[in-house]
Amino acid sequence: MSRVPSYDKVTHLLTILIKFHQKLANVYGRLSAMMDNKYSRLLAEEMQRRELRLVETLTAYQETAPDRILGTMLQVSYPEDPNEFLTNLEADLKPETAASLDPDDFYELGSRAEKYIEELLTVLHDGSNVPEVRDVFADLKAGEEKERIALSKAYNSLREM
Repeated sequence: MSRVPSYDKVTHLLTILIKFHQKLANVYGRLSAMMDNKYSRLLAEEMQRRELRLVETLTAYQETAPDRILGTMLQVSYPEDPNEFLTNLEADLKPETAASLDPDDFYELGSRAEKYIEELLTVLHDGSNVPEVRDVFADLKAGEEKERIALSKAYNSLREM
């Protein structure tokens, strides 16, 4: 769905990212409680921890970043509304389906969320003319990439069990 561009301060965009990761952590937590497959449950728990680490990192950055960066206004056209994305993701997971998800299907679910965040951070990065703000979103993309690699390693370890 194409969205009309809007203007937001960097601090507001960080808040949106924090809430997104928190909601995603909650989704993974709810799913892990429903899962019958122990490997899927372990993966869900690891994905929940990952999301909570990202919440902590973004929150710490938001609390310590210079006001001149946080107050910078950006024109943003979201690839998809973050709340709509999460609603659609959860809609695909009926409780009876969630209980029987195998690790591969659950990893695919997480990959959809990662792709969305990557696309969103690219939009935010490319939408800024201010080098310091571009650097913020480039750093966030790099941090997300490191977390994606760590999750991929955890997933591969689970597959070897």
